[in-house]
Amino acid sequence: MKSKFNEQCITPSQMSLIFNMRIVWRRLTIWTRIYIISRYLGIGTAEVSFERLYIENLDFGDMLRLHFSRSISERYSQLLNQFSIGLRELITSLLQEDIDAARENIDRLLQNADQRAAFLASINPYFDETEWKNLLRTYLQDTIQEANLFASEDYRTDIEYFDRLMTLSNTMGDFFAQALYDYITAGVQNADTLPPQDGQKCVTYEQMNLIFDIRMFWFDLIDWVRAFMLSKYRDVGNEDEVYARLQQVPAAYVNNLNLFFGETPGANELQLELNAYIGLIDSLITAQKAGNTEEIDRITRLLYQNADDRAASVSSINPYWDENEWRTRLYNNLRSTLDESTMFLTGDYARNLDIFSTLMNQAESSSDYFTEGLLNYISTSATQPEGV
Repeated sequence: MKSKFNEQCITPSQMSLIFNMRIVWRRLTIWTRIYIISRYLGIGTAEVSFERLYIENLDFGDMLRLHFSRSISERYSQLLNQFSIGLRELITSLLQEDIDAARENIDRLLQNADQRAAFLASINPYFDETEWKNLLRTYLQDTIQEANLFASEDYRTDIEYFDRLMTLSNTMGDFFAQALYDYITAGVQNADTLPPQDGQKCVTYEQMNLIFDIRMFWFDLIDWVRAFMLSKYRDVGNEDEVYARLQQVPAAYVNNLNLFFGETPGANELQLELNAYIGLIDSLITAQKAGNTEEIDRITRLLYQNADDRAASVSSINPYWDENEWRTRLYNNLRSTLDESTMFLTGDYARNLDIFSTLMNQAESSSDYFTEGLLNYISTSATQPEGV
């Protein structure tokens, strides 16, 4: 995929297409994981989790409708739903210890992967059927393996498989975006090799990937905070290992900021504040489980102060990030995170999923705002970002 774009000039429209497709696959992967957890561990109503997954499938189809006909988008949504239904039936057969039915369901899921690959190739000559068959089969195998981990409650490789699925989601997003872009620009001779028009912004492929890694911080943070809550409230996974993985999120984020802007005092402060945020979330959960209202109030005040500090630090790094805007966004994220923790405590998992859906939408919105500031920085900076 990488070689087909002009690596020295990824335009905003190309970058937006790539980012959107990566995020779509990521959201599908996250909701699939939530559904698997609901089935095996009884955390949340399986029907509600499946409904969320169903909605994501429809949203994927809606994206295709921007480029193809309604019937094509509806057909692909149906194929995605068949995958989700097949996964549901596979889990049911495994829970019932019906090995023959499980084998049949796995065969159907493999057939579904092949059908989706063939369908994509039939609607767009730039979708390579063999390539997509391999991608979708690998995705299916890793998803089944992740389900097996929850079935056995053997979480030693759960973090590894979740990270693998996230990486695979990015790869599928890239291939999907490239094929759509080739389809849209078909007939435009050498479109990728033409220089940008006067005033048109563009970034290199390396800059684009760095920007994506930075913006994915918001998704990674809510994903791993949720995983940590599951480990604290429901013993899902090794608590220490999940906490260590959560701590990697701000470390990677600040490292990427330093690659982009060079080392700044604001970034160094931000890492300390994010580490403090994670520690406060840990303390909050402990206080909530103990029913210590005074401690909960104290930690909540510290969390809002931490949000103020982070807004000041991140806005100091880039003049195109407004401190008040970030304070508002961080407050919204914090309120939702506090509610999410409370719903885990009370066992109101239907409301918990509503809140997590809100958190994902907030993450996407914040990452869009973050990207806008990065692009403005690139377009006005006399020097290229560090490290790319």
